[in-house]
Amino acid sequence: MKRIAAFLLALGGATAVHAAPPHYDVAAKFDPHGALDADVTITLSEGEAEKAFLLSDRFTLRPMDLPPGVTMSVEPSTSPMPALNKYSFRFAAPATDPVKLRFRYAGPILTEHDSGNKPLRPEGYELFIDHMWFPVGADIQTRFTVDATIDGLAPDLVVVAQGNVTRTPTGVRIHRDFLDIDLPMVAMHGLQRAEAHGVEFYSRDLSTQLSGWYVKHAEGAARYFEAMYGPLPRKVRMAQVWRERSMGYARTAYTVLSEGGRNTPDITEVNPGRYVAHEIAHAWWMLASPLTDDFWLVESAAEYMSMRYVEHAFGAEELAKNIAAKRDATKDAGPVMGHGRPNRIQLYGKGPLLLLDLEHRIGRPAMDRLMIAMAKEPVHTTPVFLKHLTAIAGADAAREFEKALHT
Repeated sequence: MKRIAAFLLALGGATAVHAAPPHYDVAAKFDPHGALDADVTITLSEGEAEKAFLLSDRFTLRPMDLPPGVTMSVEPSTSPMPALNKYSFRFAAPATDPVKLRFRYAGPILTEHDSGNKPLRPEGYELFIDHMWFPVGADIQTRFTVDATIDGLAPDLVVVAQGNVTRTPTGVRIHRDFLDIDLPMVAMHGLQRAEAHGVEFYSRDLSTQLSGWYVKHAEGAARYFEAMYGPLPRKVRMAQVWRERSMGYARTAYTVLSEGGRNTPDITEVNPGRYVAHEIAHAWWMLASPLTDDFWLVESAAEYMSMRYVEHAFGAEELAKNIAAKRDATKDAGPVMGHGRPNRIQLYGKGPLLLLDLEHRIGRPAMDRLMIAMAKEPVHTTPVFLKHLTAIAGADAAREFEKALHT
């Protein structure tokens, strides 16, 4: 795997039914040159035998005062990306009271392993899990709530983040009472804000054609998907940032889009329309593990729904063009499942086509019932999907679809 950006669009597996999730208390400070000084306390309320976290090895960790009965080992790690340290904590007995693990560390925020997205640029900061700047659950599925105080942000930086965001004279306070695997943030100069149904949109220039299309189709996709799934769980904060690479990513109620590589004179409206619809669809398709072949239930499902939106907003002819391009690109794609996490062509090309073929087999009303039932599940796995497919369309349809996933 080159980087984790592509597959960390997903939230991990559900927490135990009665377990309180981990909570992060983050105090971080940046200097103007990007040196980070951080103090992160992770409160684990559920007793475990072992818990591990990953942090970039460019940071120097101060000695930890471990709680009674807790031991720690440290080893280098190159998974899911290079240059990490893995901190493994072992508990003598399952904790009956919350356990607090405190990480105090310092080092440069810039890293060569940044997926082509520098965390500090002339425009400001763009921070997310790829930069491994905070202790990340080693399973890449540890979801947590967070209270963060981040200092060292110039007053003219506009901050976009999840949850309740309060600007201070020299930084920002973030309170997020819902779960995610990440602590993403954009803090950039000159961002302007627009609001539409289902979306809060930020861009350095709201007057551009691309910004207008993003806002239009974010709202359009939100309304289209809400008619099927019900109201968006939360309004999506969406930041369009400038960088050369056109990668985007979604977290819970948060999406980052790229202006660079997409804002060209020859761009057509359908492209940003399909792209932003895919990101809005992640409001419902985010729960499958990013490290297994079940990840098609994140990316392929969101892409299938974006194809549905293209048909709704642009017509059958535009959808046919998209289908033809996908069929041509996936002629030699290989199976979606059976070999670990699918690759990009399998996720964004073959998987959506298999869902489209399934729709043609069982009919759109049955397909809608299937997608709605699956979206309500707290855990997204292929067996759960096949269980619903069997109940709605029969065992033969489920067997054929499972076979197609492995073919």
